[in-house]
Amino acid sequence: MLDLERRGLLGGIPVADFERNRNAIRREVEELAWNPALQTYTQVLNGDTLDASLLLLGWYGFAEPRQPRMRSTFARIRERLEAAPGLFYRYEESRSAGEGAFGICSAWACDFLARGGGTLEDAERCFEQLLQFANDVGILAEEIDPVSGAPLGNLPQAFSHAGVVSAALAIEERRRGAEALP
Repeated sequence: MLDLERRGLLGGIPVADFERNRNAIRREVEELAWNPALQTYTQVLNGDTLDASLLLLGWYGFAEPRQPRMRSTFARIRERLEAAPGLFYRYEESRSAGEGAFGICSAWACDFLARGGGTLEDAERCFEQLLQFANDVGILAEEIDPVSGAPLGNLPQAFSHAGVVSAALAIEERRRGAEALP
């Protein structure tokens, strides 16, 4: 919205208010959502639990995937949320609740790697591992049993496929040599 206002496409936007609030939110996240003992961003302020959606901080432009904090966050997510190669739980509670790995979370990991959180080869390997869980016509479920690979939950699941499309685009941009993705 701020960019649209700066380009003269919107008028009357309180730019200074938006910028002040954005900066305050950033400070709060950097101070209270970063756990120095765990070296990771956390699911909640002053917390110690993880959520795979933290991988979207780079996608949204909050933090570059190649930054040390984001790489460290990805390392903690792999430790705590990776269910099997290419499969990630959404929350730490998912494992104990008997839920499957979420397709979109696995796509977020591939996207994160493609955007600079890892090598192109890491991203491609993650992507290929995820695609192995699609059915015979290429459809992914909402969740995937990390032991058997069986689809769980809704099938097909639009979110899983939206994540796959985003990851595929990020990987292709990386292949073309883009250093920083939009």
